[in-house]
Amino acid sequence: MRVITLISCLSLLFCGLAAHPPHSVGAEKLKAALAQGKKTAAPGKSAQTTPAKGKAAKKKPAKASPAETSRAKGAKPAAKAGESALPKETAASRISASLSAPLSLNLEADVPEKWKPLAQKLQADPKGAPDLGLWFRGLPDYSPQPMGEKIKELFTRDFMRRPRVDDGKRPPPSRIYRNVVTEVNVQKCREFLAANAKAFEAVEAKYPVPRNILVSLLFVETRLGVFVGKENAFWSLACMAAADTPEKVRDALAGLPIKAQHEEWLQTRLKSKSDWAYAEMRALLLFCRDNGTDPRILPGSVYGAIGICQFMPSNLAIYGEDGDNDGRVNLFSETDAIFSAARYLSKNGWKKGIGVEVRRKVLKRYNNLNIYANTILALAESIRSGTLQTGPPPGKRKR
Repeated sequence: MRVITLISCLSLLFCGLAAHPPHSVGAEKLKAALAQGKKTAAPGKSAQTTPAKGKAAKKKPAKASPAETSRAKGAKPAAKAGESALPKETAASRISASLSAPLSLNLEADVPEKWKPLAQKLQADPKGAPDLGLWFRGLPDYSPQPMGEKIKELFTRDFMRRPRVDDGKRPPPSRIYRNVVTEVNVQKCREFLAANAKAFEAVEAKYPVPRNILVSLLFVETRLGVFVGKENAFWSLACMAAADTPEKVRDALAGLPIKAQHEEWLQTRLKSKSDWAYAEMRALLLFCRDNGTDPRILPGSVYGAIGICQFMPSNLAIYGEDGDNDGRVNLFSETDAIFSAARYLSKNGWKKGIGVEVRRKVLKRYNNLNIYANTILALAESIRSGTLQTGPPPGKRKR
């Protein structure tokens, strides 16, 4: 019966991600490994989740990346009269339900050979804990792909980006993600506000961040919990942490014009990003241990951001908040995500009465892109005013 319960629970989890199916080798292997029905007993405590977020450590808050946001599909036709624009269930809601069900993966198997260096490093780490290495049991194999994606992004930025030439024929670059600020999406945000009215009333009584800003941020990040990531956050971060030399990532860099003169750059970048990923992975495992959550089932962005509000693991203990007072921080819970995002913005400078430029500056602490902050401001103003905005509210002009 325990195996049947596990399979049913996992089946529910992965069906919830069908709207945005896993595409990487690691995600597929994770899905296959968990579907085998291995029993579990999570190491460490059993409670669940606490404070988190932001670009102050992330991407986001390390967050869903703006690249993911910009690739989001356009809005669907408006809902018919009497029909809700919001889905009855989201990937986040199904994941949240599965996290409350006790899982019991079999931890008797040895840690895979390729993961032993990381497991041993965690066990010896004074900032870690001896039992954290146990989570590598049952984790899918190492892949160079996560680090490869990051190196391609950095290489393109540093060596291949050409300055934009204004030939008068191309339209000016958009100041907002226009496929985000639409009538249909404004309606979805309004319905989300209505469905979570008590949570927004409570959060506004505690923090100075307006509800229209919060709902707009959550929409830009994950479409209000519809898209919470296509990878396993632990696996992605572990792969990046392990990819600390050029030899470990060469296969994922095929086609990239890396020459001999780039080798020093490559080694420096790999060392920096693998150290960053290790620290984020350690933070995620400590957080999951202290909250009774199996990190091997947590979806996230390709770089490890998790939840409806897409916090990076290093921000979980700082900004994550138990908004619904159930004794744990669960960023796949709407209420906890609302409170955590508000806490993050408040702690990073959001105050009552601040102007547009200061609002933009605070939002860029979440994700350091002007178009990201502008989109949130434009969507929030559309919700507030009832008039669809074509750009962000204008700030004060410098004299």
